[in-house]
Amino acid sequence: MSKLGDAQAIKRDVASLLKPPVRISVSEAVQEHVRVKLASGNWGKWDIETTPYMREPLDMLSSRKYRGLIFVGPARTGKSQALVDGFIGYDVKCDPSDMLVVQITKEKAAEFSKKRIGPMLDNSPDLQPLLSPRGHDNNLHDKVLKAGNYLKIAWPAKSIFASSEWRRVVITDYDRTATLLDVEGEGSGFDLALKRTQSFRSRGMAVAESSPGYEIIDPDWFPNPSKPHEFPPTVGIGALYNLGDRRVLYWPCPSCGEFFPANWEYLRWDQNEPDIRKASRSVTCYCPHCSDSEIRQTEKHSMMMQARWVPENCSINAAGEISGEPIDTDFISYWMQGPAASFQSWEQLVYNYLQAVKDFEATGSQEKLKATINTDQGRAYSYQKSDRKRSSERLAERAKSTTKRHVPEGVLFLVACVDVQAGKDRRFVVQVHGNSQHERWVIDRYNIRQSARVKDENAEDPAERYHQIDPAGYPEDWQQLSKLILDRGYPLEDGSGREMHVHLMVCDHGGEDGVADNAYSYYRQLRSESRHHKLMLVKGGSKAQAEMVKISYPDNTKRADRKAAAKGDVPLHILATNKLKDNVSSKLERETEGAGYIHFPDWLGNWFYEELTAESRDSQGCWERSNKKRPNEAWDLLCYNEAAQYQLQTHKPKFWQSPPRWAQPWQNNINVYHPEEHNKAPAAKAVQAAPRQRRVRFRS
Repeated sequence: MSKLGDAQAIKRDVASLLKPPVRISVSEAVQEHVRVKLASGNWGKWDIETTPYMREPLDMLSSRKYRGLIFVGPARTGKSQALVDGFIGYDVKCDPSDMLVVQITKEKAAEFSKKRIGPMLDNSPDLQPLLSPRGHDNNLHDKVLKAGNYLKIAWPAKSIFASSEWRRVVITDYDRTATLLDVEGEGSGFDLALKRTQSFRSRGMAVAESSPGYEIIDPDWFPNPSKPHEFPPTVGIGALYNLGDRRVLYWPCPSCGEFFPANWEYLRWDQNEPDIRKASRSVTCYCPHCSDSEIRQTEKHSMMMQARWVPENCSINAAGEISGEPIDTDFISYWMQGPAASFQSWEQLVYNYLQAVKDFEATGSQEKLKATINTDQGRAYSYQKSDRKRSSERLAERAKSTTKRHVPEGVLFLVACVDVQAGKDRRFVVQVHGNSQHERWVIDRYNIRQSARVKDENAEDPAERYHQIDPAGYPEDWQQLSKLILDRGYPLEDGSGREMHVHLMVCDHGGEDGVADNAYSYYRQLRSESRHHKLMLVKGGSKAQAEMVKISYPDNTKRADRKAAAKGDVPLHILATNKLKDNVSSKLERETEGAGYIHFPDWLGNWFYEELTAESRDSQGCWERSNKKRPNEAWDLLCYNEAAQYQLQTHKPKFWQSPPRWAQPWQNNINVYHPEEHNKAPAAKAVQAAPRQRRVRFRS
């Protein structure tokens, strides 16, 4: 007997389709209907008093005056929970319509759906009954509701935005992926979102929210006093914010009652305290009106409850009344900085900043500094550079007298970096670096021009006796790297007669056709010798790459258009070239010995220092040569050495708590040996493989 439907239940479900939108503000709807996961792990009501600054942005999501809403703010503000989770809850319960949520990648979209949106809908008593009961209507990326509206959780791709109409589109973490700047050549993600909502006219809404992620484009930019709310020149979420009416959060001074921006610039702490934990505990907030610099963290919540969003061209008085004419635009935009963030204390803000400054001074790396300014403070980052332009003459002045091609005291391991040069002047350019925990040394620099292929066995001149090396044409020419780099030892400067082997060789795998193929073959040859761990093949990555070094295993066996035979068995290290060059640049700007200092020997010519200064940062923050014909090998090879530190993990303080034997002092270093003892050492006997056992299956 077939199961019949319940007519009353069907009637109730269908009746909900006829209901008009509930006339309630978005913030009220979210408080009433949406459940969120609390710190205790339980589910409870979303409390607006925890993040009171999100009330206005939430309510403006249903505005018919604006086509789009942009929110720039630090992490730990509750912005995503309000503008994404909360907006979904409002859409499902109060005003059902088709909605698209865009995460940064397909994997993140699946994770977001599984860990955030799915549980939120299931644990909200007013929302769960509105989901379709059919299993195929509810999956990771697509959710169909009883009212017929459709929620899609996707990622930035042309196929996602194309040929679909959405009344509401929300893009989260806008600056965390460069894909959103230009989605497969179709335009920015926000522009595509606006197109998808266009047919709904004033009822459509496109939303973008993120903490800043891109650097200030113009290094000479200075805030315009006539536009105090303007975001610095950059791309991504900051540029979108500038398209709107530029609202900034103001809060009142507990002493005088006047409002001022809740910005990082008004935090004060003891600058003379060397202990960063103690310094961060001294933090207070400064009022620009009454000069009260003793506003304590304990007063933050009451200030936050009275805070107001003030548009550009407007002002606010002590009574909280806003006057002036906002910018006439289709977009409402908000910029909030770290001091007002509910889930971040002033002490933690300052501590993170001072930690990052300390790391920058010790290593020259700007990554931690950029991260805390972007995600903790909610501000755009400006690349830190020296007041004086780095010149080849200044760098040459730092050179010190050393024994040529010897390993100085302090060096713990050697990294040889190789650049493959194509064309008529084919060669391997080799630069050997000494490394310790904090300092770097240039030990050697030379070219490998001749192969082992004999041209004229009677000639005495190597240039006449051997063929010119050809990395693209002859796989056997790569064996010169083993002979002249890996098998070579560099004498220690202590006069003991001991030598040090190169621990790692970093080699460019690109260039003319054939180079990559032969590089892969060379790696496989080293693997047959159990020496493949000595070779690190590298390739430059995109500016947007997050990791300094990302390992991939190229496999193009199914690609007929690819010439290099990549079978997925050789690791290729993709470098965040721009970030690595930032690090090296910071190290070169240090003029006194200490953490980050690079030592140069006095036997290198001026040509070397000219190569070191061949590139500079352009207006987009990218390192480029002003003259494409000017050599830059010394600069590139120093950057390869920097990449090696990330591959070997020597950039981490934890590494040096118990370093491996190849990074220990000379008396214990596995790469240090005496040539006479090394040559007398008996060859290791080959280990005979055990005979293979036959497996016999018995029938019962």
